[in-house]
Amino acid sequence: MSLTAAKTARSLMTATYYCTGVSGSRILGITDAYGTPTVPVVRPFYKPGATLYFPDDNLVFTVQAFAGGSALQTDQASPVYFGPSLPQTTNDSSARARGSGLLVPDALHFIYLSVLDDAGSPDYYPYVDTIDPERGVHPYTRDKAIGSFKTAPLSIGAAGTVGRLIPQIETRVKYLEGVLRAGRAAASSVQDDRLAKLVARLAALETWANGTGHFGTPPAVGTTTVYTEDQFIQAGDQA
Repeated sequence: MSLTAAKTARSLMTATYYCTGVSGSRILGITDAYGTPTVPVVRPFYKPGATLYFPDDNLVFTVQAFAGGSALQTDQASPVYFGPSLPQTTNDSSARARGSGLLVPDALHFIYLSVLDDAGSPDYYPYVDTIDPERGVHPYTRDKAIGSFKTAPLSIGAAGTVGRLIPQIETRVKYLEGVLRAGRAAASSVQDDRLAKLVARLAALETWANGTGHFGTPPAVGTTTVYTEDQFIQAGDQA
């Protein structure tokens, strides 16, 4: 899984408790380093929307609610079994440091406006955090919330869905071009490679099917290559 880092996202800090996850479940168990369930005395990451990033497993979630006892409910289902793993979180201090945060898939991100830098000196900059605002401000830094956006989801197993952000018109045109051109040779300048191959296969089938008594050799089976959306983008980008 590839995670996107954001230079303006609030920095992540190591949390106190370990977590375990079950494939397909939105419940994370809070444990010690050996996987034994633990009811925490201090709750460092239970604010709604808090990011839980598990670098050892390359997994990231946002907290929906504290499920009670030794469990957390997340907005995203876990794609695999994992843990015990120590997460990093964005909200266990009032630090404004930004630059190592992540954009979490399938999560609501809030844009906050700060008038102070990391050291408390006058500054003016926006940053991103997944933690929900309270009364219009960040619950820890008290910076004003000025907007929000939601990222696309990742695939969750065979039964999951793959989501993508709706691209701008130029990228959508590249998708369409790529659907026509995917699979052509690197030196080819044919603009409708896939359609041309389909037409040739249909023509060959018609010629064979219309032959007297179907004598002769049937046409060879053509390619059944399936391309990804990224390959369509690459095939459609002629710049």
